[in-house]
Amino acid sequence: MSTKAVLMSAKPEWCKKILSREKTVEVRKTRPKLETPFKVYIYCTKTAEGWLRTVPVQGWQRLDGFVIGEFTCYKIDTIRRMGIDDNFDYCYLSLNEFGNDDIAIEIRDIKKSCIPKYELNSYAKSAPELFAWHISDMRVYDTPRDLHEFSRFGFLGMGRSDCVCGNWRCENYEPSYHYMIPPTCKIEGCSIYRAPKSWSYVEEKDIVDLSYGNGREKKTNV
Repeated sequence: MSTKAVLMSAKPEWCKKILSREKTVEVRKTRPKLETPFKVYIYCTKTAEGWLRTVPVQGWQRLDGFVIGEFTCYKIDTIRRMGIDDNFDYCYLSLNEFGNDDIAIEIRDIKKSCIPKYELNSYAKSAPELFAWHISDMRVYDTPRDLHEFSRFGFLGMGRSDCVCGNWRCENYEPSYHYMIPPTCKIEGCSIYRAPKSWSYVEEKDIVDLSYGNGREKKTNV
C-alpha cells in the first residue's frame, strides 16, 4: 500500500548541513497537511559548479540535481512573529499541538535551523507564521535517485505500468473510450521531472532500500 510522503527541495549548502546533522530543523512558510511522523525526501537543487562527493568505485559522484536521502519529520512547530523587534529571540512564539501560544520557542531550536536571525526575518517578511520541521532518522542514499523515480500521490499504474495511469477518479484523467488505446493525462503525467520550489506530496512505493544500513548515515566526503 502506497503512503503519502513529501519531496522537499533544498540548496546544496543546506543539504550539507542536514547530511552532517548540524541542521536538525528546517524552517518553511508552509507545512504538509499530514500527521507526524511522515517521511521527507530531500532533493538537492542544481548548481553551476556542481556538488560532488568521493565514492570508492567511480571516484566521484554528483549530488546536486538528485534526491540524495530521506528523513522522518517527527514534529512541526508553528512560529509566529511577535512585536516589531527584529531580534528573533523575542519575535517568535511556538504553538503547541493544542494551539496554545503561551510557550515561547526555545532559542536553541531556532538555532538548529542554522539560519542567522537576519536571514530568518528576511525570509519571513510578511508571513504571519513559519513552520519548523524537526528532522530525525536521517538516511543518505548510496546512489542518488532521479526525480522521475517519484510520482505525484494518487498515481495508479495500469498493469503495473510506470507511465499509464489507471486512476480514473483523478481530475486530469482522460479516458480514450477505446479498449485498444490507453487513457491519457491532461497534464504531463504523475511522474515528477521538475523539482518543487519548496515541497510537494509524492507517492512512496515499494522500492529497494538505497540508504546506508540500519538507518544510520554513513560518513561521506561532502
